[in-house]
Amino acid sequence: MSEVTSPLPLPAFKGSTVRVSVMNTGYLVTPSTIFVQSPRPGHDTADVPIYSFLVENERVGKKVLFELGIMKAWKEKLPHLVSAVQSFSGTVNVTEDVPDKLNAASVSLSSIDSAIWSHHHPVHTGDLSLFPTSTSLVVGPGFKSNPSTYPGKPLGPNAETLHEAFEGREVIELDFSSSASTLEIVGLRAIDWFDDGSFYLLEAPGHTANHIMALARTSADKFVLLAGAAAHHGGEIRPTPLTPLPDTISPSPFEPPTSASSCPSSLFQSIHPSPESFRTTPFYEASAHHIDDPVTRIATLDAVKAFDASPDVLVILSHDASLLEVLEFFPKADLAGWEKQPSRKDMGRWRFLKDFRKGVLKE
Repeated sequence: MSEVTSPLPLPAFKGSTVRVSVMNTGYLVTPSTIFVQSPRPGHDTADVPIYSFLVENERVGKKVLFELGIMKAWKEKLPHLVSAVQSFSGTVNVTEDVPDKLNAASVSLSSIDSAIWSHHHPVHTGDLSLFPTSTSLVVGPGFKSNPSTYPGKPLGPNAETLHEAFEGREVIELDFSSSASTLEIVGLRAIDWFDDGSFYLLEAPGHTANHIMALARTSADKFVLLAGAAAHHGGEIRPTPLTPLPDTISPSPFEPPTSASSCPSSLFQSIHPSPESFRTTPFYEASAHHIDDPVTRIATLDAVKAFDASPDVLVILSHDASLLEVLEFFPKADLAGWEKQPSRKDMGRWRFLKDFRKGVLKE
């Protein structure tokens, strides 16, 4: 079965692009059931990265962060996260958080114009108190009216956020329903953040009510979708009828991503929840732990799958472990030229299948 690519109505080029760099701020180790339903054989534990993205628009001289990852002081500042991690016998490992990585690369924290949270969960919000108050915070719809997210602890005793992140800082809540925002991209309402077609914020609820994604233009006709926690594993968005599992997978998910290796996709049929449609049906459904609204999440996930099917869009989930050997990380490199052969998209598309190694290989 050959792979199908989908022509996607992506925004027209207006002359501007952004530079996107990926930072890995740490690792979260949990039972796979925290993220997905009915883990496939051999995938009992999820050991996932926690990404943050530096987005730079040189034309307007602006820098923003999409996602702030995990803060280094999580044990001291986030007792609710400590309790949650202990409850599922998980671990969080972080040695350098975003401020550490920026400072080490001589990127001043004061040069960051805005920090954008995909949503309010603590492995996405970092430690904004370390940034000057000149750095604004951008959040999704309904954030300020929800006591679980604003104004944060200790003012909001049941909040999942910290008030120190907001204190003295402009907090911008996106309004996708305003007359100024009539744009839609792949069925999702969008805002052209720099007003030059280089970086769009997308309304993407479901995981949480305030969840957003970002679409970054890295060249005239190529994009990166920063999908946040719309999904947590590649098996939630692949395969599909638009991105079917080919007869032969190359490179093999069990070998280095730059190798000339291959393996038959039939190897994975027996562990698929629907063996009769294993080439066109995702391997996973999200765990109920990670669905705030099932109806809106379906629309968001359908959009992610459509983006993923386009040869012009590289999709990065904020906890996608399958890309750790595929991407180059800040400050070494950015995502410009991700499409050059061998493309990061081709190398990473089926790499999530390596999580099922124990279930399919008799070693």
